[in-house]
Amino acid sequence: MAEGSIENLQILLPAQNNISLEPNERDRRFLKQCKYFNDGSYSRPNVFVCELPEAFCHVCTGLVCDRGFRAISDSQMGYRLGCNPAFKGFKPTGITNLRGTYSTIQNVYWDYWWHWLVDCLPRLLLLEEACPGRRVILLVPENLAGAFEESLGCLCPPNFEIRRLPPNAWVKVDRLILPTYVSGRGNGHIPAKYCQSIRRKVFAKLGLAQSNNPVDHIYVSRAHARYRRILNEGDLMGLLDRYGFKSVAPERLTFGEQVALFHQAAVVVSAYGSNWTNILFSGRIKILVLYPDRQPETHVFTMAKALGQEHFFLAGVEESVNSDFSVDLSDVENVLRNEMDLRPVG
Repeated sequence: MAEGSIENLQILLPAQNNISLEPNERDRRFLKQCKYFNDGSYSRPNVFVCELPEAFCHVCTGLVCDRGFRAISDSQMGYRLGCNPAFKGFKPTGITNLRGTYSTIQNVYWDYWWHWLVDCLPRLLLLEEACPGRRVILLVPENLAGAFEESLGCLCPPNFEIRRLPPNAWVKVDRLILPTYVSGRGNGHIPAKYCQSIRRKVFAKLGLAQSNNPVDHIYVSRAHARYRRILNEGDLMGLLDRYGFKSVAPERLTFGEQVALFHQAAVVVSAYGSNWTNILFSGRIKILVLYPDRQPETHVFTMAKALGQEHFFLAGVEESVNSDFSVDLSDVENVLRNEMDLRPVG
């Protein structure tokens, strides 16, 4: 950040190096071929909240600039700045001036469920911790809807007001409180106190027991997704049906229904994708992630390790993480029987 552009820096969680993912033998097989964290550890920068007087903010993406219109990389995760169209454009005209104290939890990828639940919403917990009882106005785009709106309602502090504005609007505010991130690139290993806080608040809001009830075997379908679909899903479901799995499509469920579903999951199988974010609401379950590519992403693995869940996997042969792909049914059954210790029902 530019010198003199910030005030009231509060470090809520100090930086830490070499945080172990505590890999077991199966995890080490995954780490040998996955995209990041191959040595089984990672480092985390300071988790903090700071304030910027006379700051600018792009409502949809949450890009924050100081009074000199210099972009604050911590508002986006630095490596994502180049992906943000608001950062690549010219200084806007027609900026709306707003009086008062504001904040944002938006990110350039906010409308992907994983990034909303893992990157954006935990920032509310930082704001609540740093601003107890303080009136803060949260800037959100007016096209926030569905599960995004419901989940925001579960976690928004009572002293916060939500202000919905056109997505492409730029505003200048008297004071902006900027929370950093508790997640990182390819990393869902959220610090325990934030995982627990999210779960506690959401379960309480939705009237669910604070302890999980793991009974269901769930297959999460991506049949209606634009990419990363399983081409032989019918055959896969025939196999999973013998093991007592039921197929679900989360995009057809409300936020509360998704949480309730994963709250009582015992085993989850699915292709890699944003739907895996919902294991945040599960207990110490077993998961089988079907990756399309040779070098899997690490988002789901790291989240599972944070939650004490058992991560099983099958990596594919595709070059792209977004490819549609087929799975080898004999490989799937081998993992179900010999690694996950599941048996056919009936």
